[in-house]
Amino acid sequence: MAEHLVSSDFLQFQTLLASRGWAVLASGEIDADPAVTLRRLGTIVPQYDGRVSFDVTYRPGYDDAPYSQSMNALGAHTEAPGFMPPPKYLALYCHRQARCGNGQTLLADGIRFYDEALSPDLRRWSQNNEVEFVSSATPGDETRSSLRAPIRATVAGEPVLRFSYNLFRYGNVNPDAIEVRRVGDDPSDPLGQIAEEGEAFFSRNLIPVLIPDGCMLVWNNHRLMHGRGRYADQARHLTRYWLS
Repeated sequence: MAEHLVSSDFLQFQTLLASRGWAVLASGEIDADPAVTLRRLGTIVPQYDGRVSFDVTYRPGYDDAPYSQSMNALGAHTEAPGFMPPPKYLALYCHRQARCGNGQTLLADGIRFYDEALSPDLRRWSQNNEVEFVSSATPGDETRSSLRAPIRATVAGEPVLRFSYNLFRYGNVNPDAIEVRRVGDDPSDPLGQIAEEGEAFFSRNLIPVLIPDGCMLVWNNHRLMHGRGRYADQARHLTRYWLS
């Protein structure tokens, strides 16, 4: 990643985060415990497993699933769409980046997709229909949470987008291989159409960010969709935080 895209000043970092929705903080500005630095932005909140941090690194057992602890590509999504509210910010602290040339975090403006690029008939459908956001904590976990919510809402004057290619196509934010394989194409399914239009927009407009070792990427999860390309280096290791 170009050095000029990494903020070496916390105030500059905050300014970029507010203006464009994402920013990368240089290692010299991060405390030994990244959570200490992040508390300057907001409150760290528990994730799917109840813990306040989560290791985004390869774990055996998820090789056939679009999941963060696989090395597979991840489709466009906002984090935790089944939570009320979803985390405002997402942070990834990089312990060791992939050395294979891949592993970029991909970002795109989800609000612009919904407001400007989504087909008008699908936008009207989504304005009149809430979506059931079903989430397993991990692929194959039989315990699931569920929340009915609109895809786009306004909370305290700010837009909040809930988008999950996995949920719209496979019926689960964290599907297992069986759920992925059993889904057929139904051209009349509005959610499937929204998923494909969102993924196409994401592919055309994404910003790839390869977080340098020791640096931290933070973005506005209410505004931006994110994803990941497939990578091949099992030693890639990031830690994820959610902030309200």
